[in-house]
Formats: sequence, C-alpha cells, structure tokens
Amino acid sequence: MTDGYRIDVSLNPFEKRLKQALKVYNKPERLGKESPLASAYVLSHALRDVPRPVSDSMRGEILRREIRLAATELWGAALPESKEAMQELLYTVRQDPDSQPYAYIVLELRCFNGYFQPHRTSDIWEQAHLLPGSKSQHYRDFDVAVKQLGQVLLQRLRPALRLEHPVPVENLIGYEAQLDGVIAALQQGQSVAITGAGGTGKTSLASLIVHTLQDVSTFWYTLRPTFNDNMNSLLFALGYFLHDQGASNLWQYLVAADGAISDLNIASGLLRQDLMLFQDRSIFLCFDELEYLYTPDPTFITPARAQILELIEGLRGSVPLLLLSQRPVVEVDHHIELAGLEQDSIQHLWHLHDCPLDATDAQQLYTYTGGNPRLLMLCLALHLGEGSLSQAISAASTTSGLLPILHRLWRRLNSDERRLLQRLSVFRSMTPEDVWDAAALQALVKLRLVSRDSHGGVSLLPALREIVLDELSTELRAELHREAAVVRLERAEYTSTAYHLWKGDQENKAVQLWFPQRKHEILRGEIDTALAVFEGISRHRLGRQERKALDIIRAELHQLVGQFRQGLMHLERIDWQEQSEASIRIQLLRGEFQEALGFPEAALNSYTEGSRLVARLLGQITRFHQRRGLLYLRQRELSQSWQEIHHAEYEIHLLRGFVQEEEGRYSEALVSYQNALVLAQHLDDDANSALVERQLAALFGRQQNLALAVQHANQALAIYERIGDRVNLEKVRCNLAFIYVQTSQFASAIDTGVPAYEFFKYIHDPYFAASTGANIAEAYFELGDLDNAQRYAFEVLDLDARHTYPYAYFTLGQVKRAQQAWNEAEMHFSESMQLAQQNEDLYLVAYARQALGDIYAKMGSQEAARMQLTEALLLFRQFNLESESKKTEELLADLKQSSVLYTHS
Repeated sequence: MTDGYRIDVSLNPFEKRLKQALKVYNKPERLGKESPLASAYVLSHALRDVPRPVSDSMRGEILRREIRLAATELWGAALPESKEAMQELLYTVRQDPDSQPYAYIVLELRCFNGYFQPHRTSDIWEQAHLLPGSKSQHYRDFDVAVKQLGQVLLQRLRPALRLEHPVPVENLIGYEAQLDGVIAALQQGQSVAITGAGGTGKTSLASLIVHTLQDVSTFWYTLRPTFNDNMNSLLFALGYFLHDQGASNLWQYLVAADGAISDLNIASGLLRQDLMLFQDRSIFLCFDELEYLYTPDPTFITPARAQILELIEGLRGSVPLLLLSQRPVVEVDHHIELAGLEQDSIQHLWHLHDCPLDATDAQQLYTYTGGNPRLLMLCLALHLGEGSLSQAISAASTTSGLLPILHRLWRRLNSDERRLLQRLSVFRSMTPEDVWDAAALQALVKLRLVSRDSHGGVSLLPALREIVLDELSTELRAELHREAAVVRLERAEYTSTAYHLWKGDQENKAVQLWFPQRKHEILRGEIDTALAVFEGISRHRLGRQERKALDIIRAELHQLVGQFRQGLMHLERIDWQEQSEASIRIQLLRGEFQEALGFPEAALNSYTEGSRLVARLLGQITRFHQRRGLLYLRQRELSQSWQEIHHAEYEIHLLRGFVQEEEGRYSEALVSYQNALVLAQHLDDDANSALVERQLAALFGRQQNLALAVQHANQALAIYERIGDRVNLEKVRCNLAFIYVQTSQFASAIDTGVPAYEFFKYIHDPYFAASTGANIAEAYFELGDLDNAQRYAFEVLDLDARHTYPYAYFTLGQVKRAQQAWNEAEMHFSESMQLAQQNEDLYLVAYARQALGDIYAKMGSQEAARMQLTEALLLFRQFNLESESKKTEELLADLKQSSVLYTHS
C-alpha cells in the first residue's frame, strides 16, 4: 500500500470470500448456495430485474456474470476473439506482472478457462508458454489478482450503497381514509406530511402507499443520527437512486468529484435538474424519522441537519414528497396526523389474527395503549405467546409504554431468539438475512420485532433497538460489536466495520482496516460517517503507526467536509520528526488548510518543508536501484512510486503552464501543457487528460487558432461525455464559447454558450455563469444585437463574480461606442482596464487600452490616445497576436496622420 503506512498485505475477509467463490466459479448452484457474495443482500442491485423467486443456481449464475464483467474491466479493452489472438497478446502482458491485464490472465488460467484449459494448476507455472515464475509467485499473483478484482467488483455491485425498500404491511387497519388522501395528493405532485407519536403507524402507512403506487419509483430515506444525518450520505443515496432511474447528472458529479462535495449549490442544482426529467410524477421521495431535524430553537440545529432541512424544503414543488415525523418539521401542501386506532379498529386487528376481542377488553386495551399500533402488536404477540388475553392486557395496564410489554415478551422467547435480538441491536442499518439462524429470525419476524426488506436485509425495529441495546452489559455489547464487524467486513462495508471495531474496543484494527480503503469509502459517500467514527477514537489507545494513520484520516476528512480550521488545529498538535511519505502528506494538508484559511505565508512554509522532504526521499531512490539487482522479488511498491513521480511531474507541468499563460508566454505555456498531456495519457488518467485538453483549447483560442482550439475542446468534451462529468462538460462549452468569440465565430459562441449559461445559473455557480455570460454578451455585440449584448453584460455584473467585471464593462463600452456615446464608452473602458489590471489580466488590458486609444482619438485627446495605443501594441506583440498588433499600428498611423493634418491646418 501507499502513504508510507504498512499493514498486513494478506487478503481481508471480503477478499477471502471472493477467493473462495472463484475456486467454485464453474459450479453456479454451489456458488449460489454457499457464497455470501451470492446472497440477495450483496447482489441486490444485480437481482433487480430477475423474476422471483430467485434460485440458488440463478444467484450463482448472476455472481459469475458480475465477476466475469469485473474481470473484463481489468483487461481494459475488448477481449480477444480466439485462443490464438490471446496467445499473441500473452507475451506482451507477461512483461508487466503488476498490470491489471496480467491479473486478468491469472484469473483466466485459474478460474475462467475461456482461452486456456490447464489440466492441473501446476501447468500454469510449469509450462513456459503460460506464466513465468515459481509456484509461490503464482499463488502471490493469484492473491493480487483477487485484490484487484475485488475493487472492481465492489464498484459494480456497490453493496454499501443500499437503497431502502420497505416491506408493506399485510393489513392496514383504521387508516383507510388517510391512505386514499395521501395517494391522491402525491399523484397531484403535492408534498405530504404524516405525523404522530412513535408507533402510531406512520411508516406502515407510508410503506403501503409505496406498494400501492406500483408504477411510481420511490426513494426512501430514514434519518439515523450519527449514521446518515448529513448531506454527503443523503446526496449519494439520492444520486444513486436517480442514476438507477436514468437521470445521472448528480451521480456523475459525485463520482467525478471523488466523493467530496465541494459545492452544495452545484450538487443541489444538478439534483433539481435530474428531477426535472420526472415531471410525469413517475417518482416520489419519502423521508422518515424527520423529527431529528426538529428543534424549538433553530439556532441549536446542527449545520449538517440544517442543510438537509433546506434541501428538503427546496424540493417542494419539483417532486412529490412524503415526510414522516413525530411532529411537523417542514411546511407542506397536505398534513395528516395519526392518533392511533379506535376501539372498533382494535377489535378488527385482533380478529384478523384469530383472537376475538369483546368491546370491554378492546376499551381496556385502548385505554392503556392509546390505540398505538406498535404497543397493540406487542400485546398481541404476548397474548399469542402466553395464550391468556387477561395477562396481555394486565401487562399493558401496569405501566404505560413499550418497555414493560417487551420485558414480559422477552421471557417468552427462547435463548436463540433473545440472542438474535441482542446481536441485531448493535447494527445501525439493515443486515444480511443469510447470516442469522433461520428459525429464530422467522419467529421474531412473526412477532413483529424484526422487519425484512425485499433485498435480503433484516433489522430490529428502531424503537426496540435502543431498549435492547441499553440493557446489554458493557462486555457483551463490545463482543457483539466485534461479531458485527466480521459480518460487515465480509461484505466490504468498511466504514461500518470500522464503527463496530471502534465500539468493540478494537480501535487499532479500525484504523488498520479503514486507512488503505479510505479512498474507496469516500467514493461511496461515507465522509461524514467516517469522520464521526475517527473523531471518536482516542490517539492514546493506538499504536505508533496507527496514530500516524489516524492523523492523516482525520485531516483528510476535515478537508473534504470543509472544516479547515478544525483540520489545521488538529495538525498543529502533532509533530512528526521523520522522513516518510506520510510526513509529506501531512505537510501538504497543513499547507492546504493554511491557504484555505487565508495564511499564504504559512502555507508557503509548509509547502517548502514538504518539498524538502520529497527531495530527500527521492535522493534515496538510487540506493533502491543498487539493491534491486541483488533481489529477484518484484517490488510492486517501486512501480507505484514511479506512478507518484509521474503524477508530480504532471502537476508541475500543468502549474507551469497556468503561470506562463497568465504571464502571456503562450509558446512556453503550450510546451508545458503538451508535456502534462503526455504524462496524463501515460497514467491513463481521463480526468487529468481532459483538464489539459481544456487548457490547450483555451490557449489556442487566445491565439485565434480555431482549428486546434476546437479540436482540443472536442477531445475534452468526448472524455467528459464518456466519464459522465456533466459539470466539466458544461465548463468546456463555456471555454468553447470563449474560443468562438476570439475567432469571430459569434453565432456559434451564442449557440454553445447560452445552454451552458442557463445550466450554471440553474445550479447557482456564479463563476462559470458569469464567464459564459460575458462571452455571450460580446458575441451579441459583434452580431449587432446591442440590446442583448447590454442585457447579458448587466446580468454578468449582477452575478457578482469579480473576475468577469472587466469583460462586462468592456462590452458595455463597445455598446456605447457603437452608439457614439463617447463619454459613457470612455467610462466603461476605463473601468474595464483598471479591473483587468487588478486581476492581472494583461490580455484584456491590451484590448481595453486599444479601445480607449480609439475613444480618446475620437474625442480629440491625441496624447492620451497615443499613450494607450502604444501600451496596447507592446502587449499584443508580447502575446504574438499579429492581427491585433497590425490593427493597433494602423490606429497609431491614423492618429499620427490626423495629428499632422491638424498641425498643418
């Protein structure tokens, strides 16, 4: 692994499960029956369109399909069509044992046998035409291949991204009228709130609504404090749901952003844009347990919960909403309050379970339960267990509430059922059904103590969970958390595993496990959940290496959630006196925090110290080369180090290009960008390649080389289209509009720019909206549409993006010049030049000076005109803009001629 922190490189439990599955890959029925990876819990997304019931053999076949598709991604291209074609490629692949295609070949030989069918496993290393190396090397290669396959398989299956799927109640008693009213309101696109005390049946009513509206896809999100009550978790769940429905703007943004939502305005805007695709009301959103967002005093609500509340409020009108809570939280179109079941409904409920109830007993139950369906169902379960109605009613009447009934019912459970309740109580969300004792689970489901979803998950009812958990001893609770960690880890739910290890007094293991997996977990939207876990771990309980890893984890997570001050304060309390890659990472994070907080000098010092560490570490590479010749072991970490070096070189070339372009040294900037592009392509990094293509397009646009500018812009567009990055796609269109303006393709600039402008306004991104609007304003001016030019220029100023002020003022100056309003034109051009100078935008300064020279000449201010035109000419020559240089020379010549004529006259 990287980052200078090493743990055991053996397979983790998930990878071991995958390895076991690969060993029986060609036996689908056995695979479906034995492997946890073939369970409905793990395969839930892949099983979505499979007819029910799903057999063991079918689940095994689907897991085989997903494994094979994941392995094909390792190959990285279309697989050869024949054994002979694969044989020709085999020699090349063998040269790079660290590559993913090599991993595919290992899997092909050991498991798939699509091209080669070794008679014995030993043929793989003993036959010269297959793979080189020894038996031990092959087994190591197989483990490495399993690790690489596991990462890709997780990206396909995403078992940690489980959308909630409530199971409908069998019978709805007492709320029939409310059911019809809510359905009618949702079908009209309204927002509906269902409120009531805990246990009154809000979730049951909502789940029945979901299954009644079979033609409508439902997003269901239950708010759980410290687990998912944050915007990262909510947006990832929403993004994944909408992506599954065919609207992928938000999801692609989250993936392209590497899991870090840097701008909630953009994310919220993309969410609204996705929802616009469902104006036919073919989806609705349901949010449960929203009482956690309620506070009598709004000043006490946490920022994370305030963001969720603002998001939900902002969704009203754009999509049907169903909001469940114990009290009103958000203003809605339609509000229903559930007060519990009346006496006749109680009698009906018990009658459905073959338990006749007379009016007197029904009245007594109503008196002591308040008609609360949850309490009534527990009383019913107690009655079914004890066979005595009077004892059930007596249990309810002694003390009001859930606890006494549950205590009495607890005594009726057998030891397996009680232990299962305890085990489930430590989980904060659905757990895989296949883990638990089937008989005990079925008994608890029948008693309504445990609920199932339709995707292989089970959970203890939330109201019961806290009661059972509170009554566990400290030792038993820790033991059950350790058991839960194994369940989560075998299914690659690493953040949940870390949580259980932390609660199970195994903090060292929590850090060891999560540190190498942190990038993958961040990509799953686990930032806030992980931060809550690792903020709770004490450094003093950790080993030396684990403390270092924890420091990096905390700092990175603080950075990702925008908590720069907290992150910097944390880093300032640690001091690593060592040379390591981890130390470099700490220096980089420290500098980034300081820069974000407005301390540029301190940031420069941190970056300088980090650079010195890098230089000292790079100086040690020669010693590795000297030792390398003495060893036959392949050093995989060394190849990764070279990858990091190439990444660093890429960043340096790109930064150099930025600076050179800003200074007007376009020829040098071109060389820097081209070097960066070569490195990005060598690293097979689409995002970085697209970024350089964008910079090259803009650079060629400045140089008025339309053909190359459009070529590079289209290459960037193609990459962003392929990887699904909508935001950067529109940014390229913004750049393309600029290019068309610079090359006098004004109609194309408007056609390209207006949709991008509307997109950036819609998602509340003022920077790019203003940039695009400024180009549109200029294009309209050049086409002679002065009204639209002026309108867009004023809109740009209203967007309050300082970097575009000089461009908007420049266009306003052009409009006034065209109208021969010389004084107003001079005012706007002067404002444009001054602001461009403040922004160090010498490119626009040159044009503003040229325009001012022209205006001063028309106003008869010869000396002022000559000064401005002379300065403009120097800048245009510096930028190698021959056409503008020639135009400025002509203006100076005209000025000189008019001066001579004036003198003679």
